[in-house]
Amino acid sequence: MNIYYELIMNNHIILLCHAVGPIYITLTAAALLSIVSPALNSLSSHGKTRLLSNKCHGNNNHKSVSCSLYQRIRNFVLHSNYLSVNKGRFIDFYAVGSIITTITIIFNYLKWSGINTTTITEHKHWLPAYLLLIHLVRRFYECMWFQKSVSTSRMHIAGYLLGVIHYLCLPFVFIPINQELEQKSSSIVESFIVSMGCLYFQYQQHRHHVILGNLRPNKTTSSTGGINSYRIPKGGWFDFVSCPHYLAEIMIYFMLAVLIQIQTDTTMIQDEESGILYQIHAHKHWIVFVWVSTNLSISAEKTHAWYISSFGKTYPRRKRLIPFLW
Repeated sequence: MNIYYELIMNNHIILLCHAVGPIYITLTAAALLSIVSPALNSLSSHGKTRLLSNKCHGNNNHKSVSCSLYQRIRNFVLHSNYLSVNKGRFIDFYAVGSIITTITIIFNYLKWSGINTTTITEHKHWLPAYLLLIHLVRRFYECMWFQKSVSTSRMHIAGYLLGVIHYLCLPFVFIPINQELEQKSSSIVESFIVSMGCLYFQYQQHRHHVILGNLRPNKTTSSTGGINSYRIPKGGWFDFVSCPHYLAEIMIYFMLAVLIQIQTDTTMIQDEESGILYQIHAHKHWIVFVWVSTNLSISAEKTHAWYISSFGKTYPRRKRLIPFLW
């Protein structure tokens, strides 16, 4: 009975590992559509950028009398606080991701009977999962102690659910299932260098989250979207870009994707088995990197626009996300 149960568990993990690629492709497509869709843009905005989005799309109560029924329903769905949650619920994302990642790592360590070494690979190939867990636990800690969200800083429930889906799926990008992809004997030096790079960018993200957290000395500050609520961040990479914490996160996922790439032989299966679904599965680590880069680039554009709108000419000349370029 135990062998049967463990086999089912393992098959479920393999199924989830195959599903995450198409899921992240769908999320990336939705993010790109939000650039041209005001509705999707409103659903995906949060915090100060949500306030700017509401302002841009005319969420004014005194105009509601003359609106059509459709417009009233649309405004309610997109802008009502009844369909939003406090931005402080970001902590839920990292709690979910940390729990799922921890469970998968424990699953590997226990090496249950009925799961042989051809399915769950050896310890060293779990390094990306360990680094991901460090990232998720750190972000949970930052949300708990550094990132202060006030009652008016909110995100739409659709954006919240999307975040939950992302962090539910994320661990299954980094689980080294050796069913179809052969694990290469990667150089210890290569893995060490890339891992140190990942940890370096994690440190930089933490450093800049601390800078942002220190801009608001208490949780009672009103988040009205103006300079009374927010101050211009300075120091570190903020001297070059508006969103260095986004840049650091993109680089974290880039390093994780590189680490998986140098450990995995994606050229093993050819001919009829190397169709589109296999290619998506084999390169899911790059797909999630594209998703994160797309999502955070769009968020960086919104954040940069908010800074300029709020601070005007007093805002320093800096790029959005990439120093000296964009």
